[in-house]
Amino acid sequence: MPKRGENIYKRKDGRWEGRIKKEVGSGEVGRYKSIYGKTYTEIKKKMEDYRKNMPEKKQCVLLMKEVSENWLEEKKLGWKPTTYGAYAQIVDKYIIPFLGELEITSIDTRRLDKFYRELGKKEGTHLSNSYQSYICALIIRILRYAGKQYGCEVPIPDLPVAKNKKNKIIPPSNFELSILENYLMKNRREDTCIGIAIALYTGIRIGELCALSWEDINLEEKVIYIKRNIQRTKNEICKKNKTKVVMLTPKTADSERMIPIPPILYEILLEQGEGKEGAVIAGVRYPWIDTRTLQYRFKKILGECGIEYFNFHMLRHAFATRCVAMGFDIKSLSEILGHSSIQMTMSLYVHPSIQQKKELMDKFCSYRNPEAS
Repeated sequence: MPKRGENIYKRKDGRWEGRIKKEVGSGEVGRYKSIYGKTYTEIKKKMEDYRKNMPEKKQCVLLMKEVSENWLEEKKLGWKPTTYGAYAQIVDKYIIPFLGELEITSIDTRRLDKFYRELGKKEGTHLSNSYQSYICALIIRILRYAGKQYGCEVPIPDLPVAKNKKNKIIPPSNFELSILENYLMKNRREDTCIGIAIALYTGIRIGELCALSWEDINLEEKVIYIKRNIQRTKNEICKKNKTKVVMLTPKTADSERMIPIPPILYEILLEQGEGKEGAVIAGVRYPWIDTRTLQYRFKKILGECGIEYFNFHMLRHAFATRCVAMGFDIKSLSEILGHSSIQMTMSLYVHPSIQQKKELMDKFCSYRNPEAS
C-alpha cells in the first residue's frame, strides 16, 4: 500500500500513478511528471529508476550582488522606467549592502529573517513593515530567477512575518480639512490651490495630478479623464542628477479611468478653468510641475494654515474615508480611486472614525429582541 508522502495513488480507471517533481532550473519549476503502471510495486520501481537517472543538480556559487545586477539588466526592457527605478533603488540601497557578498545558496529562511530585522534597525531609515516585507519578497523573486536562469538548485526561503504592530495610518481630521478647504477657496485663482482641491475632492494620486491638463477636464460631461502619470525615477544617463522626472501612461488598466466631478469642485473648475489650456498646475522650469515641487508647495500651504504637516498622499486617504462615511459602495469607490481590487481599497484607504463606529453600534441596539429580559 502507498505510504504518506510517496505521491503514489490509485486512479479511478484502475491504473496506478506516481508524481515526481521535475528538476529545479529545467524551466519546469513547480511542475510534476506523472508515471503510470498497473501495480503499486511497478510504479514505485519506475519512480526509483527515474530519480537515479535525473541529472545531478548543479551548485550555484554566485554572489547575490552579481545575480541582482544581472536580474535588473535582463528584466529592464520589460518594465516601465519607474518600476525599474524602484527595483534598482532597493537593490542598491538594501540588498547589495546587506547581502551582496553572500552566495545565493546561503540565503535561507533564517538568513532572510535576520535581514528583515536588520532593515528595521538600520540607522537613518524608517521603513514600514509592509515595505520591509516587499524588499524580502523581491529577494525571493531574484532567487527564483537565479534557479531558473542558471539551471542550479537555489533554496527558496519563506517570507518573514512582521513581528511588530502595523503602522497605523491616521488621515487629517475634519477640522484640519475644513481649514484647508477655506484656504483653497480664498486662493482658488492660484493653480496650486485648484490642483489640491482636485486631489481633495477626487482622491487622485499626486503623479496623476501633476500630469493633469485642462484638456483632460470635460466640464460639459462633468468628468475628469486620468490618462497620464508623472513620476520621479532613477537617472541612468546623467550621474550628476540621480533622478529625473518622466511622464508615463498609468501603470495598470484600472488606473486609467474617468472620475465624475462633484458639485463643490465643479463650481471651482467652471469659474477658474474657462479658456485655459495645458497643465492644470504649471511648473517653473517646465510646463508640468513635478511631484517633489508640488509636495513642497503643499507643505508651505499647510504651514500657512497652521496645520501640522501630513503627506500629500493623505488627501487620498481622507477622500476615501469621507466617501465611506457618506455611504459610497466600495466597488464604485475602488474604481474612482483606480484600484485593481476592492480589497486594496478596504485595507489601505478606509479609516472609519470613532463617531462612525458609535453610530453603527447605536444602530445595533434596534436589533434587540423585545421579548428578551
